[in-house]
Amino acid sequence: MQRSYDYIAFDRVGEIFRVNLTKTQIEDHHMGDFGAELARLLDEENCKKMVLQLGPADPDFLVSVFLAKLINLQRRLTSAGGALALSDLSETTRDMFRIAGIEKYFRFYPDQQSAVQALNSGA
Repeated sequence: MQRSYDYIAFDRVGEIFRVNLTKTQIEDHHMGDFGAELARLLDEENCKKMVLQLGPADPDFLVSVFLAKLINLQRRLTSAGGALALSDLSETTRDMFRIAGIEKYFRFYPDQQSAVQALNSGA
């Protein structure tokens, strides 16, 4: 029986997992749980390619901890031969990546469909 997820919802399109946040606000003390749910997709669901939708609403998290979770996720997927694509970011959310100086390490797409197409084509 599959365990439930509190912070994310997902479906699969072929080998690509489309992941959405179910909560736009996560308290600092729950960020570990959020990260654990993302890790479960890799460990239990065998996710190697992921499109993470971060919009249209701006997520309200402790930015540094959230970005650290995404960096870790990116590293794990890449080391497994997979990929991470981020979609549907508002300009404010995209600015978080710019300000932190890590924008160049992620791939951004305007919507999930274009992200899925890019991952399918190996881009």
